[in-house]
Amino acid sequence: MMAKQGNQSVTKLTDSFWQDHRSDSGFQYVSERLIQTRGVGEGYSVQFGSGDPFQLKNLHIALVKSGSVDISVNLLPRHYEAGDMMVITPDSIMTQQGRSPDFDMQIIQLSPAFLSDVMHGEVPPLFIHRMQDFTLRPSDADRTAFTFLSDSLWALLHAATLSDEAIRACCESILQYLRTLILFQQSRTLAGQTRSLSIFNQFIALINVHCAQHHDVGFYAGEIGLSREHLSSLISKASGRTASTWIDEALLSRAKILLRHTDLTSAEISDRLNFPAPSHFSRFFKRHMGMTPKVYRH
Repeated sequence: MMAKQGNQSVTKLTDSFWQDHRSDSGFQYVSERLIQTRGVGEGYSVQFGSGDPFQLKNLHIALVKSGSVDISVNLLPRHYEAGDMMVITPDSIMTQQGRSPDFDMQIIQLSPAFLSDVMHGEVPPLFIHRMQDFTLRPSDADRTAFTFLSDSLWALLHAATLSDEAIRACCESILQYLRTLILFQQSRTLAGQTRSLSIFNQFIALINVHCAQHHDVGFYAGEIGLSREHLSSLISKASGRTASTWIDEALLSRAKILLRHTDLTSAEISDRLNFPAPSHFSRFFKRHMGMTPKVYRH
C-alpha cells in the first residue's frame, strides 16, 4: 500500500509485516528493511572475523557496548572503544583487523529504500552519500539519549500492538538525532583540519567511488585541481604512503569482494575493474596477494 507524503510516495507496511520478522533469539530483529541487533557476540566473529573485506548494503548505526575493535572502513583505519558510535553509509567496504575478547556492540541497519521512506524522500546527504563513515564519541548524556531511542525502537518492534507509523517515527528521531551529533562534531573537527589532511580525505573519498574506472593518479589530481606531482607529494606527506598505493588497495578490496561474494569469472571481474586484459588483473592480484585470483577464491 502506498501513501503520499508531500511529493514522496511512502510504502506503508502492515502490522503483520513487522510481526512476521520477529526473532525468537531475543537479541535480533531482521527484515529486508530494518535490522536491529542488541549484541553481536560470537556472531560478529563468524560473519566478519575472517579479515576479508565485505561491502555493506545498508546504513549502519552502531554503539560499542564493551571492549574494543579495530576495523578498516573505506581504506582508513578506525579504532572504537566502549561508548563510541559509528555511522557507516551504504556500499562502504569494511575489514576487521582485531578486537578484544569482550567486544560487543548493538547495531541498527536501515535499507536505502526504507531510509528514504522514513525521511519522506528528503534524506540528509550525510546518510545517502556512498562510502562515508562517521566516528562519534558522544557525551554520557548524548549516549543515554541515543540508547533511549534505540531501546524504544526495540520495544516498538516487539510490542503487543504494532504500529508502522510509530516505528517509522522512532527511526526518524534516531536519524535526526544522529545528524545533529555528526554536524556538531564535524564543526569542531574541520576547524582544526590542515590543508594536506583535507586534500587527503578528498582523495580517499574520490578513489572509493572511482577506483574501478580510474587507476591513474592523474585523474584524481584533475578532480581535485592539482598537478599530479603536487597531489602525490601531499598524499605522501599526509599518510606516509604513495597515492598509487592507495588506489591499488582500493582496487584490491573490490577484487576480493567480487571473488568471494559473486560468481563472476576472473575475466568478468577484470573487465568490471577496468583492467586492459584478464592477464593484467591476474598479475596485479598475484603481486599484491602472493596468489592467483583462482586460488584466493577457493
